[in-house]
Amino acid sequence: MEKLDSLEEYKWIQDETVYFLTDNRQGSRVENFLPKRFNHYCKIIHPLFRDPQIKDENLLWSECTLEQSGEIQLAERLRFMELAEKYDLKFSKELSPASLMNKLGGFPRYIISGEEGEIEPDSLKALVKVLKRFVGEGDCYFLYGLLKSANYIDELYHGELTEVEELAKRDHLYGTPTYWWPEDKTWCLYTDIDLNFSLIGGSPELIEALLADDLLECMECDATTRIDNLADYTNNEQLR
Repeated sequence: MEKLDSLEEYKWIQDETVYFLTDNRQGSRVENFLPKRFNHYCKIIHPLFRDPQIKDENLLWSECTLEQSGEIQLAERLRFMELAEKYDLKFSKELSPASLMNKLGGFPRYIISGEEGEIEPDSLKALVKVLKRFVGEGDCYFLYGLLKSANYIDELYHGELTEVEELAKRDHLYGTPTYWWPEDKTWCLYTDIDLNFSLIGGSPELIEALLADDLLECMECDATTRIDNLADYTNNEQLR
């Protein structure tokens, strides 16, 4: 893995996204973070888990005592779409774990929500396995935004796709990269520090492969899909 002195290879992403400060629509959308060159996009939901200590599924984090909000235990993985069905959430491209929080007035304490800004190790391995089929002959680029670096600067790396797992363990870098993409720019993956899902744009075949993976939980979306925590008008009466 090589650390690059220049951010020049990252410029195409800046050039091909809609700068959100000049976007007069409410909220943020996929195209504010991923290049618009792609015809297909999806969300990669960061895994949720059950905390077996909490038996009362109606208890919200905001209602917890200090003892109840203390040590967290991770047991079985919870599939987000099963939770959506359980809590009668209607499907839309804007659906996300935030939809559940907004509908219930808070997040249930028994559910440990997916990590913000990081793809956990098992999901990372599964993602790399899928992406290996879509890298081509070249290597990949990995950008850590300044808020994900202890040095508080943007850092760009170049290396083999599989090296992202080692990169994510470096002491001065926080979690998985903000952006990663292959040399031929046929896909691009984005992980926001404030979202518990990642976004990827690419070919129809790539998105189909991600949607079909047994471990990953992915939801198809498009360039104009709103992604902030107030995105889901379909399920939040207060936003209508």
